[in-house]
Amino acid sequence: MKRICAIFVGCLSSILTSPTGAAEPVDYRRDIQPIWQQHCAKCHGAEEQNGGINFDDRASIFAEADSGKRPVVAGNVVASEVIKRVTSIDENLRMPPEVGPLSELQINTLKNWISQGAAWPQADVSNTQKAGTSSHWSFQPIADPQPPDVQDASWTSSPLDHFVQAKRESAGLEVGQDAEPVVLIRRATYGLTGLPPTPEEVEQFLEAVESPRGLEGAFSDLVDELLARPSYGERWGRHWMDWVRYADTAGDNSDFPIPQAYLYRNYIIDAFNGDVPYDRFLTEQIAGDLLPAESQEQRNRQTIATGYLAMARRFGSLVERYPWHLTIEDTIDNLGRTMLGLTLSCARCHDHKFDPITTRDYYGLYGIFASTRYPFPGIELFQSQRDFVPLIPAEPAVAAMRPYQAESDRLTAELDMLLTACRQRAMEDAARESHASLDEQRKMQDELDAMLIKARRAGEKLADHLKKIPPIPTAYAVQDAEPQDACIQIKGEPARPGAVVPRTFPKILGGQTLNEADANSSSGRLELASWIISPKNPLTARVIVNRVWQRHFGVGIVPSTSDFGLRGQVPTHPELLDWLATEFVRSGWSIKQLNRIIMNSRTYRLSSEDIKENLAHDPRNRYYWKFNRQRLDAESIRDTLLMISGTLDVTPLTEPYPIPPHSQWKYTQHHPFKDDYPSQKRSVYLMTKRLTARPYLQTFDGPDPNVCTSDRNQSVTPLQALYFFNDEFLHEQAGRFAAALDESADDDRIRAKKAFRTILCREPSTKESDFMLKHIAAAREQFEAETLANQQAWSSLVRTLLRLNEFVYVD
Repeated sequence: MKRICAIFVGCLSSILTSPTGAAEPVDYRRDIQPIWQQHCAKCHGAEEQNGGINFDDRASIFAEADSGKRPVVAGNVVASEVIKRVTSIDENLRMPPEVGPLSELQINTLKNWISQGAAWPQADVSNTQKAGTSSHWSFQPIADPQPPDVQDASWTSSPLDHFVQAKRESAGLEVGQDAEPVVLIRRATYGLTGLPPTPEEVEQFLEAVESPRGLEGAFSDLVDELLARPSYGERWGRHWMDWVRYADTAGDNSDFPIPQAYLYRNYIIDAFNGDVPYDRFLTEQIAGDLLPAESQEQRNRQTIATGYLAMARRFGSLVERYPWHLTIEDTIDNLGRTMLGLTLSCARCHDHKFDPITTRDYYGLYGIFASTRYPFPGIELFQSQRDFVPLIPAEPAVAAMRPYQAESDRLTAELDMLLTACRQRAMEDAARESHASLDEQRKMQDELDAMLIKARRAGEKLADHLKKIPPIPTAYAVQDAEPQDACIQIKGEPARPGAVVPRTFPKILGGQTLNEADANSSSGRLELASWIISPKNPLTARVIVNRVWQRHFGVGIVPSTSDFGLRGQVPTHPELLDWLATEFVRSGWSIKQLNRIIMNSRTYRLSSEDIKENLAHDPRNRYYWKFNRQRLDAESIRDTLLMISGTLDVTPLTEPYPIPPHSQWKYTQHHPFKDDYPSQKRSVYLMTKRLTARPYLQTFDGPDPNVCTSDRNQSVTPLQALYFFNDEFLHEQAGRFAAALDESADDDRIRAKKAFRTILCREPSTKESDFMLKHIAAAREQFEAETLANQQAWSSLVRTLLRLNEFVYVD
């Protein structure tokens, strides 16, 4: 009986749903929507849209998916990809993949619906935007708020203070005391230069405070003077280097050196010292080579600026299967985090799971960088540089290359042909692999391996030839390549190309695209820069003012400084953030003026002393009732030690490191580049390698040159304490300062006072002076039998002062 019923139901279903039979019309809500919701929405719904498909949204169902095919073509069952997938016998293609195939009844229902025109009720047409994302605070236009009224207006000294004061008053918190002048000069000098003030500078500032201009006037003058120092650019250039993951090596398996990288580092420092407007600063780094130039010097500077893009990480060791898609991913990831505060690279394999960034948005940007020629720093199996940009006029560059050009062109064309063939064969093999037998797969791999060996030999010939070309000055910079729109890479795999996406900006930020003329003639980098700095883009100004705030106060108004998306943290003072962003743009995108606005506020001048009642209600100081104490970063500690000892070389490093010439390069995965070139210059000029970090920088939470370091950790570890007790470099600097102290005066009390003022930037109390004198007396007895016993005693005192929290932390 059951069998008879089943046969009857099957026949009835076939009659009702047959595309050719006289079936009743399929109703979307009754017949189709339940199939979508039960079998498809988990992977293709409002929350997750794999393949760029949302079965809850009509526009998505009838539009081109990431694969380049349309899920539903009204009236055409054969062309509808959804039917191909639900009827496929290939487990890798059949949908849905986990819950099992659809029933014959469900499949016929879908076919019948499509053949009848795929009617979809207008009331069920939904917005393709994920719920809540378009209203997220960071995607809203920047407001122009007025400073709010406060109960105690006498406390404020700038509009900025009104925003902080109003929030603090609403929370019922008491504000702390103002910091002492000596604390302020140390705070400001470290903040803007990364170095301490000298005893003479402290004395001059204290005198200025007593002048008719008072503390505010003296401090404003101090800020201006610090901003004018060359050390300002070195300090704030180092911050930018953190964010753009600057390094002097490529990061591939052999970590090839880049002798020309220093040019980009010096460009950054000079740009901060010259207060290059931030919008221009970004434009030069994204598309400086595409900007007009009035001189070769300006052209070189703008070319060097694109070292930002060239700095993208390199991967692997094979020239014939070089993973350029990973280098482009690294570019997009850093650009997103550093400039926009978005994790764009999360959309490489699928639509962003949280933010309104689609895979199409990602490959819209990808096409811009796929149309860009990156310099090739060399890898294990191609030990030569390629595609670096000459820093001399085109004519002399061409003349220098002319004797070698024909052979270079021939070898390059041969290599490119072989690489193209390898890529094409790899894609074809990947497409056939699931249908091929094991023997066929082995044969395919053997043939591909033979092609790869030919490509490798061609690469070795080209590398050997390039080493013969006489050196001309070049930059680690980018150039435009052949313009091209990118294919979506299904699941992030280059061997699985999908739909072609025009070069574009993310839709949530405007969705601008290249016009036809620009699309055919350039990469689109210049247009990308204009989209990023556009007044209509609400992120760029917010992100940078938040970063500057974070470097002063230790935490950003938005604590997640590189993530303004839905998983990032909300701003503690949203009106203040927008006010700062507005003032920043009004000032001509001036970073120096932004520093002035922040530092000349009374909020910045607060003491770091705790208030017990406030700690109970606001332990993290989210309402800025005090200044956050911060540990000196690794560079400031090292530079201060050199400065105290009198051995700091403050001249910039304007030459490349003495890296061996290309002809001597033999770097491999097992013997990567590891050379180091120590100096007495500021830490910003020390070589940075991606694969072998300095132990000192690791100890004191230095930046990771492989990723955007949004902010530095401030860990407290036993290794840090042991450094101040045992490190040879620290002992050496302490000994040099002790020798200078020994010669500076005959009176121990004067020597002790000088040591205290130099290291801690303030006068010692009587109790502290007495303690130091007792320490010296005891140390002299201990070292009595040794040579230079007096210097040993003073060195012991210096090391004791260097171990104090007061030295390591800025109040």
